[in-house]
Amino acid sequence: MPRVTLPSLQQDGESPNWVDLKSPDDFLAADLFALHRAVKIRSSADGATEYSPREMDDDRVNAFLSAAVIGWSFPVPIPAQNNVAAADVVIGRAMKAKDWAALRKAALPLMDELEGEGQPDPKSGGGAAGAVDDRPEPEA
Repeated sequence: MPRVTLPSLQQDGESPNWVDLKSPDDFLAADLFALHRAVKIRSSADGATEYSPREMDDDRVNAFLSAAVIGWSFPVPIPAQNNVAAADVVIGRAMKAKDWAALRKAALPLMDELEGEGQPDPKSGGGAAGAVDDRPEPEA
């Protein structure tokens, strides 16, 4: 479980704030599907598309954090325990901007790992573990 140390100090004024994140190895495919559903491009009432690339990036990180944060030093429940409010609201009210930026920076490589970024393409012949080789058997 990765622990991210944040720039701000806890209420005692001496210890830095921290966030514990679930390892990408501990996510199920269903968790990944839920993260993908959380980020959408919306249309307004008049049919115009409302799209902010940065907001979509933020939504993606916050969707990940809603499932990945398993503990933190803030005096409020973690997002997964606060099902009344969305993760971005819980995080936005608990953290300073510099803390969220540091957490975002630490979360991005974990998100990439969860998504399989940097892994060999099974179709390239390099094959990843568990890849299906559907090439025909060579003739004898």
